[in-house]
Amino acid sequence: MGGAENSSAQRVCGQPKVHSTRIVGGKKAEEAEWPWQVSVRENRVHVCGGSLISSQWVVTAAHCFEGPLKPAEFRVHLGEYELPKPAPTMVSSAVSKIVVHPYYAGDGLSADIALVQLEEPVNSSRTILPVCLPSTVEPDPFPVGMTCSVTGWGRLYPDASFLTRTLQELEVPILGVDECNNMYQNDSSTETETVPEGYKLIYKDMICAGYPEGKKDSCQGDSGGPLACKKNGTWFLAGVVSFGLGCSEPNRPGVYTRVTSYMDWIQRTIAENAALHGGSHLSKANPATFLLLLLLLGFPHMGGL
Repeated sequence: MGGAENSSAQRVCGQPKVHSTRIVGGKKAEEAEWPWQVSVRENRVHVCGGSLISSQWVVTAAHCFEGPLKPAEFRVHLGEYELPKPAPTMVSSAVSKIVVHPYYAGDGLSADIALVQLEEPVNSSRTILPVCLPSTVEPDPFPVGMTCSVTGWGRLYPDASFLTRTLQELEVPILGVDECNNMYQNDSSTETETVPEGYKLIYKDMICAGYPEGKKDSCQGDSGGPLACKKNGTWFLAGVVSFGLGCSEPNRPGVYTRVTSYMDWIQRTIAENAALHGGSHLSKANPATFLLLLLLLGFPHMGGL
């Protein structure tokens, strides 16, 4: 849908009110320019980025959660801009559930995606707004060559020992899967590992974005954050920051989990949890009304691209 919606129960996504003319070579974002960007905190420390996709759900990377899942140790900060100086509009939410994709088996592998359920729904505001999820009807909504944006608080250069204070943004072009595989089999200018010829590192459920010459890339601390693409005035979530060999090295573009490959899982997981733990305001509705409200509230993006 993207634009204004007919029912007050529905929510607009992907349309921030602010428009400006692990990020290396990017620039400082404007406050409220990327209102779906969240900071995932473990024991108060920023560990990953993430994207708000509805009033109560965040998409991030599976590799952000190691060992037994303990939701009580995590919080999600929404409306963040400068990490050391939280804005008055920042919302810190407890986490009620973490769902790591069941097929995820380790760093650099497929299914590097997770869903985080906030303890309570958050209200949309100037600084907090969901990004739209892509349509599963269109075969390739984010074609090779399309320019998209990655955002995060990751390191500004590969050897930095600290995260950046202020949210950064970087424009990157989408690369083809085969092209990306070939790039990783080429030598880099540094000592980053080279993938053996014929070995497949990039799969169809991944999406690459970046530059052959390097210098601009996501980096440590950006993991789980959004790769967002703008279509017809609305921003859609194309990828989740996953991995790379080094940061900003030649022939080592950033690799992202392809969101369109996991839309069924995202929708099913949210629907199952909504049905199990539905709010009391829906409990008295008849089944048909309940299903309609569930679709409207949970999936504001269903109108497609």
